Amino acid sequence: MKPAVTLLWLVAAWALLATPLPWLSPLWSQLWLAVGGLALVVSLLDLRQARRRPTPQAERLLPDALSVQQSHTVRIQVAPRGLPRRFVLADHHPDDDDRTGLPVTLNAAGGGRITEVTYPYRPARRGPVAFGDLEFWLPSPLTLWQVRKVCPAERTVPVYPDFSRISRADMDINHAFQLTGNRMRPRRGEGMEFHQLREYRPGDSLRQIDWKATARRRQLISREYQDEQNQQVLVMLDGGRRMAMPVGEMTGFDHGLNAALLLAWTALKQKDKAGAMLFSGDSSRWLPPVQGQQGLNQLLNGLYDLHPSRHASDFNLAARQLLGRWRRRALVVLVTRLQQEDEDDLVTAVSLLRRHHLVLIADMLLPEQVHLAHQPVADFDQALTLAADAREQLQRQQLHTRLRHAGALVTASVPQQLPARLSNLYLMLKRSGRL
Repeated sequence: MKPAVTLLWLVAAWALLATPLPWLSPLWSQLWLAVGGLALVVSLLDLRQARRRPTPQAERLLPDALSVQQSHTVRIQVAPRGLPRRFVLADHHPDDDDRTGLPVTLNAAGGGRITEVTYPYRPARRGPVAFGDLEFWLPSPLTLWQVRKVCPAERTVPVYPDFSRISRADMDINHAFQLTGNRMRPRRGEGMEFHQLREYRPGDSLRQIDWKATARRRQLISREYQDEQNQQVLVMLDGGRRMAMPVGEMTGFDHGLNAALLLAWTALKQKDKAGAMLFSGDSSRWLPPVQGQQGLNQLLNGLYDLHPSRHASDFNLAARQLLGRWRRRALVVLVTRLQQEDEDDLVTAVSLLRRHHLVLIADMLLPEQVHLAHQPVADFDQALTLAADAREQLQRQQLHTRLRHAGALVTASVPQQLPARLSNLYLMLKRSGRL
């Protein structure tokens, strides 16, 4: 409880009247004390009545899951029973958003109607977030006091990666394939699954013609093939400290996670299986390959709460852990940010993995460095900066070359373009028969 403004003004006025008391008659002094005593009794009785007020019944309505960095509307509905005409409402929402506009002073709807208030909430981090109780400050009958009442409303809600970013990346994938004109390439008899027989179409190769079916039906019949299904795609996501680098409003790890989820989504849409492994994190996370829409939900629930750790990235250990868990041939996609000191460790890891898997390394480039390479030289200090950056980029290219010689595929991209880049490469590998 706390005194209201009305009570504070009354106390101030009563205290002000005490200033001339030494020069006034004893009768006035007694009257002043009597007024103070009466006010004290009235205020205590008013406080007693306020404390007897019932706790308002309220319900918080919000989605079952939230998206990081996206604004969501939270609704609070307050039942009319026992509700005063005017009150203050506060919600113990997560503290990562201070622009909700709460607490707020509300007027009861009246007429037995539900009082409703909405406020925006924009989660800043992935993972589970906890909403606490609803807090009411109710006025006493004479508005001399504010009494705190708490309505239980605790709830934990998962905050998932931003799917709007993944949807935009999926559109980029389709657009990229339309621009590049990718088509199914002839195979050497492997990597293609028979789908169905159909009538011959101009442009079909002679190898596609089924001569037995042609003889039976007395017209040209072609075999139609489709991409092999039930292939395996495994994403190795670096959870070390290097992935904690900020890139815009997100970290490099967030961009890597978005890339992993989009790649898994693309693989599942192609009726392949997708899995993931976190390495160098505070705790390892292994999600074996799954298939179908439910598989995407399993991957999402298994990955959404991950964050980078303060550990150094250990690629050799990660490769041995993956081989201990999965040896069936798969496309293994390693998402990280390469550094020159990783060379020996990475080459060893690639040599281990390529015995059983097709290895693709995704190197995350910093947008600032990409932009720096195209900046004009204005002074000596900038020339030194550009020279140092050029040397680092040369070392990076040399590392890429050595990894390719070790048997890995290597791609480099800025974090914002990485999700679409990896999914495009997966589709190209699948349609070329290398997967």
